[in-house]
Amino acid sequence: MKTQKIFRILFWLLLGIILAISIMPAAEAPTVFAYDKLNHGLAFFTLSLMARLLWARTNAALLFVLLMVFGGGIELLQWSMGLGRDADWMDFAADIVAILLGILAGKLFWSIRGKNSVPE
Repeated sequence: MKTQKIFRILFWLLLGIILAISIMPAAEAPTVFAYDKLNHGLAFFTLSLMARLLWARTNAALLFVLLMVFGGGIELLQWSMGLGRDADWMDFAADIVAILLGILAGKLFWSIRGKNSVPE
């Protein structure tokens, strides 16, 4: 199996894991950091970096918008589900900052690697 295909599968798995953790009851949701915004940052930085590395030729603004919609959608789900979760605009802001940083890190990676190594 090509490495690119494996990383795409990992990206979609990560997306699903982030969604699953985000909509499970708050008391059961695993965390890495005690500060919630850092958990958002880690999740969305990793997701957006992977997206930028995988789809390097895709318009960065499009990736940003799609990932931002995903983050906003999670907040709306949390607000509507009533599982001890609530929509928090500061969580959404942390998602947006992390998405931007992840996309920029991916761009930096490809600029250091050189245009010839960017996947099709």
